Amino acid sequence: MIIQLEEIAMEYVVIRYGEIGTKSRRTRRRWETSFMKNIRAALEANSIEFSSIENPRGRIIVATRNPHAAGVLKNVFGISSISPAIRGSLDLKDMKEKARALYRTYGKGGTFRISTQRLDKQFLLTSPEVNAEVGAYIAADDVSVDLTNPDIDIGIEILCDATYFFVDRISAYGGIPVGIQGKVLVHLIDRRSAVAAWMMLKRGCELVGYGNEEIRSHLEQFSYGHPITWVSDPEKARDVLAVVFSEFCPEKRDIPSFYPLMGLKENQIQEIMKDIF
Repeated sequence: MIIQLEEIAMEYVVIRYGEIGTKSRRTRRRWETSFMKNIRAALEANSIEFSSIENPRGRIIVATRNPHAAGVLKNVFGISSISPAIRGSLDLKDMKEKARALYRTYGKGGTFRISTQRLDKQFLLTSPEVNAEVGAYIAADDVSVDLTNPDIDIGIEILCDATYFFVDRISAYGGIPVGIQGKVLVHLIDRRSAVAAWMMLKRGCELVGYGNEEIRSHLEQFSYGHPITWVSDPEKARDVLAVVFSEFCPEKRDIPSFYPLMGLKENQIQEIMKDIF
């Protein structure tokens, strides 16, 4: 039975990650636990209702219908990309119907392409075979395939227990989950110092900050799960492993000093500022 257009609603968010997946099993398990905690904190902080957060091999799956979920999760470090999606079974016929329903909802008669990723290598068909089978099924409706520059690219990801279908792949910031690498102290005095702090969050550090609380408020959207600890006096900071600066500081300290902006070009710094503010 063909799925009717009104039944197509994105009920899941497929979350992809990069660096986490390269770690050993023990490290990956620890990182994924922190990662999922941060994802949950981001959703709850923004009143995004969800029914579950699942962790099948290679992906995090959030069950939510809220259209704002992807925009919130984009700021969670560790995520490389996000796709609002619908869910189907591992049955090829169901895959064909779900993909065609997505095309009829979002394709608007334009050209299309099927892009399959088979994360479950036990699935009998290869990714190119799924592309061919599903693509032929949709093309039977007298629409054209364009493998180079399609109007719509229907993604299919085959996991061990389900298949996910989507039409958007939203880029996120990557990095590693906040809270993995310990605490660093940062003096938030201007926008460049905010970029330096942002870079340390991206590398998994928790922030202990002092200075301008307005800057702190802008950075909180990137530190879900580990709110920025605020101190009035840097001498009162506890358990910090390093001090972070946006510019070189010759003063000698008992702990390491980090200068995360030194490897960035000015246009890169400005782009990060735009994302923060």
